[in-house]
Amino acid sequence: MKTLLFLLGNLFILTVQAQSLQSSCNQPRSGDRLMKRMITTYEPGPSGSGQIWDFSDLELKDAGYELKYVSQGIDTIVGIEHHTMYYYRTSGDSLFCLGYENPSTFISYQKPELLMAFPVFQGRVMTDYFDGKGNYCERMEVRLRGKSTVTADASGVLILSEGDTLRKVIRTYTHKFIHQRMIPRIAMQDSLQLDTIPFVLNRDSIEYLLASDSIRQETETWRWYADGYRYPVMETVKSIVYKFGVPYEHFTTSFVYLPDEQYYDLPYDTDNQERRDLSADEEHERNWKNTDESGQNKRNNSMISYNFHIGKDGSLYINYELKQPGEVILMFYDMQGRQLAEIQRADQTIGNYKEVISMNSYPRGEYLLRITVGENQYGEKIIKY
Repeated sequence: MKTLLFLLGNLFILTVQAQSLQSSCNQPRSGDRLMKRMITTYEPGPSGSGQIWDFSDLELKDAGYELKYVSQGIDTIVGIEHHTMYYYRTSGDSLFCLGYENPSTFISYQKPELLMAFPVFQGRVMTDYFDGKGNYCERMEVRLRGKSTVTADASGVLILSEGDTLRKVIRTYTHKFIHQRMIPRIAMQDSLQLDTIPFVLNRDSIEYLLASDSIRQETETWRWYADGYRYPVMETVKSIVYKFGVPYEHFTTSFVYLPDEQYYDLPYDTDNQERRDLSADEEHERNWKNTDESGQNKRNNSMISYNFHIGKDGSLYINYELKQPGEVILMFYDMQGRQLAEIQRADQTIGNYKEVISMNSYPRGEYLLRITVGENQYGEKIIKY
């Protein structure tokens, strides 16, 4: 008979795992070095709270490179990766990109690009414009203008290889619209005259260019940040070029910043160490509270308490006590996000209930059970052997 083993301790109590990004814990620091490794491309999935991102089967590709930060002057940090240098500056609680350069291209922003305004919490939206100029291969003048919107669009739990589970994960989504113009380099004298004209950002002009030009570029970037880690642990980047309104995908790629490397290799990150220690204490207390004398899993909160076990017939039995009247939804998924079963009970009164989900027809592997009570969600990871 097939049996099911539940991962005790892999408890996804999603609504209490709120996370926010703070300047003290998530600003880039001079001297930090970490590896950015290319992996199998992952679609970001939906937005919203209570997400479960399963990246347990990610495959590291050969392509990977070092990302390092060094200081330049008093208030500028240079991020160096993949033969490109990005220039960053902090102003108040905001992080800006001042420009970038590599062997072929140099761009300096007259109006820097806003990357983040701290604190960042789910639902926050940050929109700004940027305007820069530079050159390509010393032969072409480049004018780069656009609009960037950063949204903290999702939060939940992230599962990495070997069962590593990161809670209090928040995802940011950056949608950038770019208009680029390239013309042959003009004489140095003319360039100097242009530089003497005071710069004024014209938002209406940028909006017009983005809406009316026959060719424009968009980039979408999703980054997953885990509580206690300064840098994102996952990243997916998609680039699209629009020609006369028709989209052409330029590239899509994903990266992982391994948490172990952030944990061991980044020196003196006491702010994030304190947050990891606090999360570890919370995890230990949660595991202790959520196991009864018989070893069964149980959950308790102000709206519901429940436990579950596997019957001799191979079915999953869920027993729960509803402490406040309302709607209860049980949803069962495979790890590809496909919904396999749903039980919906509307307008239930206070009391005890039992539900059954048959597992006999499902193959071996991992599954997810999500329980929704009103606006609260809870999740359990299940392995079928």
